[in-house]
Amino acid sequence: MIPIFHVTSSHTAPDTLRTGSAWQHRAVCRTSPDDELWYADPSDRATIREAIAACLSCPVLLLCRQAAADEERGDGKQSRYGVRGGLTPVQRWAADPHTQAGKGKGGRRLAPCGTDAAYERHRRDGEQPCDPCRRAHNKRNAQLRAEARHRGAAATECGTRGGYQKHRRNGEAACGPCRQANADADRRLRNVGTTTERSAA
Repeated sequence: MIPIFHVTSSHTAPDTLRTGSAWQHRAVCRTSPDDELWYADPSDRATIREAIAACLSCPVLLLCRQAAADEERGDGKQSRYGVRGGLTPVQRWAADPHTQAGKGKGGRRLAPCGTDAAYERHRRDGEQPCDPCRRAHNKRNAQLRAEARHRGAAATECGTRGGYQKHRRNGEAACGPCRQANADADRRLRNVGTTTERSAA
C-alpha cells in the first residue's frame, strides 16, 4: 500500500509499508482515486473482491505481498489491516509460517503462492487464485498432459501388446515383435490372470 503513515476516519490502521521503496510508486493502489478500496469493512465482500482484482493486475503484486509478509511476520489476525498483495488480513495470517495457522495441519508449513498446491488451497478456501498460482497450475497441467501423451505413445510402440492392438485398429498386419508381445501377454493372462509382465522379485 502507499507508504504514508496516517489515520483516517474510515480506517484506523496506519499504512505499514516503509517509505523509500521505488517499487511502491508502480503499485495500482498508488494511482487509485479510491484509497479506501483497500480498507473495506470485512463484511463488504464485493468491495474486497474489487480490491483483490485490482491487486491481481498490479505489476508489483509479489513485492507488495513480500513486504506485507516481512512486516506482519508472526502478527495475529487482529493486527493486520486491509488488502495487501491481493490477500485479505486473514489470508495473510493463514499463509504466515510464523503463526500456528501458517504451519498447516499437523504443523506442516503451507505451500507458498506460485505453486500448484497453493492454487488448490485457494480453490478449497473459495478464493480467486492469484496469477503466480494460476501460472503454476497451468504449468502442472501441461506437464501432466505431456506425461499422458508420452505414456500413450509408449503403450502403442511396436513390440508391445498396445502396438499389436494399434496395428489391428488400423487394419494393418501386425509386425513380428507385436505378434510376439501379444502372444506373451495372452500366455500370461492364461497362466497368472493378468497381461502385465511382473518383474522378478
